[in-house]
Amino acid sequence: MTPVEAPERDHLDLPTHPPRFQQRIPTPPLSTGWRWGFPVLLVAAIVWSAFLVVEGFDQVLESEEGATLDVIVDVTAPGFEAFVEQTWSLLVVSEDEEGHLTGVTILAVADRQNGGGTVLVVPPEALSGGRTLAAAHEAGGVDGLRDAVVDILDVEVSNTALLTPSRLRSLAEPAGTIQVPFEDASVAGVEAADYLGLPFEDPMLRVARQEAWWRAWFATVGVASDPADRLPAIVIELVEVVTAVAGGNVRVVAWPSPEPGTEWVDRTVVETFPFPIPAVPGSRTTVRLLNGNGDFALDDIARELLVAAGAEVSVVGNHEDFDLIGTRVLYRDPASEAEAARLAVVVGGGTLHDPMLSPAADLTVILGADFVAEHGTSSNGGA
Repeated sequence: MTPVEAPERDHLDLPTHPPRFQQRIPTPPLSTGWRWGFPVLLVAAIVWSAFLVVEGFDQVLESEEGATLDVIVDVTAPGFEAFVEQTWSLLVVSEDEEGHLTGVTILAVADRQNGGGTVLVVPPEALSGGRTLAAAHEAGGVDGLRDAVVDILDVEVSNTALLTPSRLRSLAEPAGTIQVPFEDASVAGVEAADYLGLPFEDPMLRVARQEAWWRAWFATVGVASDPADRLPAIVIELVEVVTAVAGGNVRVVAWPSPEPGTEWVDRTVVETFPFPIPAVPGSRTTVRLLNGNGDFALDDIARELLVAAGAEVSVVGNHEDFDLIGTRVLYRDPASEAEAARLAVVVGGGTLHDPMLSPAADLTVILGADFVAEHGTSSNGGA
């Protein structure tokens, strides 16, 4: 068989793939106007943007619309407002050498800057939830006792402090010997624990003795130019609270009986805790209390009425002017209308819905001239 010659494949000399590189066709040159015009336009746009930014900042900074230009620090000036600090308080638990409860004392600071406050003496025999405070302490220690005290007062305390006999002696000794009007006793600091812990057949006699000692001791500490001079030189919260309370007017109040009644307890709580800490967070309606009449002596009366009604005053201050006639309770959320109406009865005013109301508190109470007419005479001592 004669072999057949393969046809000549000239195409094998041609590349089977397009070349990897091809000569680029040069782009036409830019016109003179475009080459110089585009950079000029770009620079102009940058300059104009910078001008707009600077101008915008100037307008914002110079605008008085919706802005407070100055911080109002004068508490008597229209428009002044401030958040309040909740009452600084300390539950002081006294024990004997065996760890048995001998005393329950609550120290509450009325004014952190100017000092003063309340010393509330409670008997271990006071009832809480069907059992005594002593029983609550025996079952749950200091924490159990704190829960029982909070249950009675329906307000929380800031902290607790345990006074063992040695700690009580350390606290009392720098003030020296105290003249106690109860049984006309002279009590040195080293004797304080035994004197305060001595039991009586009538437990209320021990409360009376403790009340008299605390009153005399605070008077001795407070008469010094600096109360810290008659306190131990240690940095603990108990010493800080005592220093604050002794720096102003001191009220010493004793529990009148193991179960004094709800009305007495509620009134004592309002007087002891100007701005109470809710026993359950969020359980009290927060109130922004503003003066709209210019009589600042009545602010405390309004605060006490609101706290007694179960509210929590979280903001205090003044309305934008002092010529309001009627007291009003304003609410932002329609769901708060019923609560606003309830507190309006307490302060003697009406209610008003304001969807643009400050969210700093649940409700805003503005005291008008009618509040002065209702409470002004009694606040001036019947004048």
